Amino acid sequence: MMKSILANTLLYIGLILSPLLASAEDGVQFFEGSWKALLQLAREQNKPIFVDVYTDWCPPCKRMDQEVLPLAAVGAVYNKAFINYKLNAERGEGIKLVKQYEVHAYPTYLYLTPEGVLLARVVDYQEPDTFMAYAHDAVAKNREQVLAKMDKQFEGGNRDPHFLKTYIIQKKDLGLDNSLAFDAYIKAQSSTERENPANIDFIRDNLNHAKGAAFDLLLKTYPTVDQTRRQKLAPVLFNLLTDAASAALKENRLQEIPSFFNQVDVLKQQLSSKQQGHLYLLQLRYAQRAKDTEIAKKAGYAFVANSMDITTDSIQAEDKRRYTALMQPYYSGERDSTEITAEDKVLAQKIYTGEICVYLYEASNTFDMVLNNGDPALKDALRWAERLSQLRPNNPQFNQLIDRIKQKIN
Repeated sequence: MMKSILANTLLYIGLILSPLLASAEDGVQFFEGSWKALLQLAREQNKPIFVDVYTDWCPPCKRMDQEVLPLAAVGAVYNKAFINYKLNAERGEGIKLVKQYEVHAYPTYLYLTPEGVLLARVVDYQEPDTFMAYAHDAVAKNREQVLAKMDKQFEGGNRDPHFLKTYIIQKKDLGLDNSLAFDAYIKAQSSTERENPANIDFIRDNLNHAKGAAFDLLLKTYPTVDQTRRQKLAPVLFNLLTDAASAALKENRLQEIPSFFNQVDVLKQQLSSKQQGHLYLLQLRYAQRAKDTEIAKKAGYAFVANSMDITTDSIQAEDKRRYTALMQPYYSGERDSTEITAEDKVLAQKIYTGEICVYLYEASNTFDMVLNNGDPALKDALRWAERLSQLRPNNPQFNQLIDRIKQKIN
């Protein structure tokens, strides 16, 4: 009982003090001006509008003013997403506008497009998390409406460069293919404009598919840009190409995939070891489907790399180091030790062993699936599979793999 009373008391004190402790600049900032000026500003900045419709006598309105609107987290969301406006329902322009927007309760929160079209409405006091969630939903709805209008403009032939850049960004933000918009954008440019460094940066930051004129331009200019830009461009191109290859593999469009791999080769000097591993694994998956022995061997040997040269003692020492680092927060009390199960602990004790096993299994299994009987490379696959069995004894899957490879060798 005492603990409950204390907790409730602290919560109450926190609610009372939190707006007092927050700076006035931290919370939601409201535009001060006429409704006409508000709409003009919203159109100029292409930002949706948030309207706090209140009355002087409304208790929930005052509570929101004290507890929620001054919070820094709330301000960060609303100030970035909207032009915010306070509207007294019983004074000045508010009298007319509450009728226009059919406001019947207070507070009412209106979320509007830059043109003043209603996106959503929320009524009454709202907890901060819920209030911020409404903001995110309204922003998404605004983007969808804006994009629908832009789609019509694009289909109608609008090729103004400023419009195309905005259209490209909108589609990217919604996770939609913007390659056609980029095609129009590139077509409207001179060769000098296309290869301008700032233009390359814009394409790099907004292109989301490995196809079309903009993607071709990035590949073409990649060898010629300065080193700093190349370092930024390489991971973008890598992600676009491997995402496209993964999608083609999933949809069984195998004939498209080798070209993606050839294009990735241009980037190889800039790839991290993690990116290289991801690429090799993707190539092994493709080789299994396409029965491509050349790619299977190339990716298999690269994926295994020096894994066979690492001694068992070194692997065990690295297992121990990683396990100790992983468990340290639990030993120190930073994290609740009951969160981790006995099974989790067993797995955690062999993290590095598991990593080595992935390299060896994926390569040896691919060789077994793809290579013809008697291929000399099968002997390497057998060595990898036997090392697997040493690292993880009595594993039926590994033992079966060894038996299959032996049969293909003989």
